[in-house]
Amino acid sequence: MREPKVLLVDDVDYSRQLLRNNIMALADNKLLEHRTFNFFNAGTAGDAKVLFSLHQPDIVFLDIELPDSSGLELLAQFKQAKPNCFVVMISGVSTLENVTQSIKMGAATFIVKPFSGDKILAAMRLMEKQRRSQSA
Repeated sequence: MREPKVLLVDDVDYSRQLLRNNIMALADNKLLEHRTFNFFNAGTAGDAKVLFSLHQPDIVFLDIELPDSSGLELLAQFKQAKPNCFVVMISGVSTLENVTQSIKMGAATFIVKPFSGDKILAAMRLMEKQRRSQSA
């Protein structure tokens, strides 16, 4: 089974590092099906679009507020380009409108910053479940 490709999109480098470190810790502790992942990092919507089209990630952690665009706009583009891509929206602003709009537009789940390992684990397990059902 190939390594899942993970695209981390957040304008704050520390947030991307925290996500990556949490996912790797979950894998190291054997809490996930995969032990290794291919990570790609983007701090802007422009970089995210390029990396998405180049690598076709399996899972995207996508911040709603980016300096050059809305994460919701990217969500729509990603889901149109790869409908089965698993997108986790992340934001420090968890308004009901943000959460509702994200889910309506195809996001699998929504994580509020600051995120915990438990929330990331829940999102990753949801992705694994979805991948199993798609390959069955």
